[in-house]
Amino acid sequence: MKRTHEENIHSIEKQLCERFKNSTDFIQQDVTIDHRQCRGYYFNSLVNLPATLVQINQQIQGEASESHADKFTLETDLSLEILSVGLLQGKLVLFDLEGLSMVISPEKTETSRSVSAPESENPLQSAFDAFTEDIDTNIGLLRKKLTSDQLVIETLLTGVRSTKKLAVVYLKGTAPAKVIGSIRGKLEENKEQEVTTVRDLVRILGHPKFTIIPTYISSELPGEMVQNLMNGKVVILMDQFSFAFAFPAIITDLWSTTLDVNYPYPFQIFLRTVRAIAALLAITLPGLYVVLNSVNPELLRIQLAITVAKSREGVPYPALIEMLLVMLLLEMIIEATIRLPKNIGPTITMIGGILLGQAIVQAKLVSNLLIIILVASAIANFALVGYVNTTGIRIYKYVVIFISAFFGIWGLEAAMIWIVLYLSSLNISSVSYLSFSLKGKAPDE
Repeated sequence: MKRTHEENIHSIEKQLCERFKNSTDFIQQDVTIDHRQCRGYYFNSLVNLPATLVQINQQIQGEASESHADKFTLETDLSLEILSVGLLQGKLVLFDLEGLSMVISPEKTETSRSVSAPESENPLQSAFDAFTEDIDTNIGLLRKKLTSDQLVIETLLTGVRSTKKLAVVYLKGTAPAKVIGSIRGKLEENKEQEVTTVRDLVRILGHPKFTIIPTYISSELPGEMVQNLMNGKVVILMDQFSFAFAFPAIITDLWSTTLDVNYPYPFQIFLRTVRAIAALLAITLPGLYVVLNSVNPELLRIQLAITVAKSREGVPYPALIEMLLVMLLLEMIIEATIRLPKNIGPTITMIGGILLGQAIVQAKLVSNLLIIILVASAIANFALVGYVNTTGIRIYKYVVIFISAFFGIWGLEAAMIWIVLYLSSLNISSVSYLSFSLKGKAPDE
């Protein structure tokens, strides 16, 4: 029987070496633990072997503190799959001469950056720490900011070829049970599917594939996610992602940020009202320009209509083509600002935008009024909360423009009615998108 067990051990070792033979950072090395010879298998890109051996020997000799002892978990499961997953998660697999297998949580190499200031968001009257790529660090940030015994954290692994660690975080008694059940059920049902991108996560949660409105809130600010938890949302953390994702998104997330609660209540109402008006202007201004220039100029007073017509004097093509030309140019400027290095991007795009705008007006390719309308629309667009939200508005503006160009003011009204009907049809994690709160009446939410 002992001989059979040893043969199984050798067979598993051989299969491990065969499985990872193409990985140059996969190491097989003889190690000594408490005067016992063992064969160790690990990835040197994930495991700090010398520090791990020191800690293990200190623990065995009774010289380590309790904090050291907590770092090591021994398992004796001989399953090839469990050992392979352990290796990929940065664990150390040991086999001794007696045929005993051990999976040990080692001292890890520094592969993640430390907590730093946020890079893509600008918190006001809030903490200046941000999530990192390490999921355990991110969980610790949430624990530190929300010290409650009702905070529930459930971790799971998804994927077969490439496993990804996820953490589902919610406040018990605050998050609706139907939301928790829907998210938990979808993750369990699709846990064998690969999750390497945010789109993969949204797909396995069963959210619509084609939607102009994001079904989640993303943020790199732990304080933002804590407020989302307190508002009844479920937060999902993904390993090696420096952002957290709150589900489900609702209509008020377009103009409300949870950090607004740091301001006096009148300030909060004012800021959210400005953002809501900005959302309306960002959608309607370009379409309204086309309507009043090409289809229904009679809606304007005669003096204003004459002023608008004079502004287009000399422009050689219709208002629709004029609008699309400048909007395409504006979209390229926005994308260039995002992609260029931070130290030169804003300067180059600002100078380029000013020079191009001035030149294109002087060449009589577009009117002065169009430049004013599009700049106002762009500013209103970026007054909204979250880059993903602004992208959805940017896309829908084109729909509004084309419908307005063909059907005039009635087309503009139909486009606005359609977006309301579309949003009312969205149901995300058992919650209607047009909900104003997940907890019921909550004025500060």
